[in-house]
Amino acid sequence: MFALGVALFALALAVSVALHEAGHLWVARRLGMKVRRFAVGRGPTVFSFRRGETEYGLGLFPVGGFCEIAGTTALDELAPGEYDRALYRQRTWKRVSVMSGGVCMNFLLAVVLVLGLAVGWGLPDLHPRIVVESVGCVPPSQGPAPGYGLVGCDGPGPAASAGIRPGDV
Repeated sequence: MFALGVALFALALAVSVALHEAGHLWVARRLGMKVRRFAVGRGPTVFSFRRGETEYGLGLFPVGGFCEIAGTTALDELAPGEYDRALYRQRTWKRVSVMSGGVCMNFLLAVVLVLGLAVGWGLPDLHPRIVVESVGCVPPSQGPAPGYGLVGCDGPGPAASAGIRPGDV
């Protein structure tokens, strides 16, 4: 069970990182920037494939990920067709949008998880209805009687004397 828990935690972490980086990817592509590589995990590449102009990959170690956008800084080398699509050449609102894409995806993931737990598991009942079942007497002591039974009692209990009746909420 411990190994399964560790494996599921690593998988959940990898999915969380992938969604965060996908937030950057989707916003950058939508705003016309070139995304060179998208990867989940670090270290040696386990496998990768290319779709369009982006290479998608999986690293050996599930400890992060990255979304490589052409021209992330002014020091990045750019291919001839990348100059106008470089991140540092974009207007400020576009750069801020790309950087915020991952954070927005984290918030979206949190909302989906909370709603999923609320629907699937349920919410706590903060105001439970407590229905009185009986208002019997209270024995004079809590311990067992000298014989084999509990101490007996008869007559109304304190709740009945206060006016509480069976069925009250």
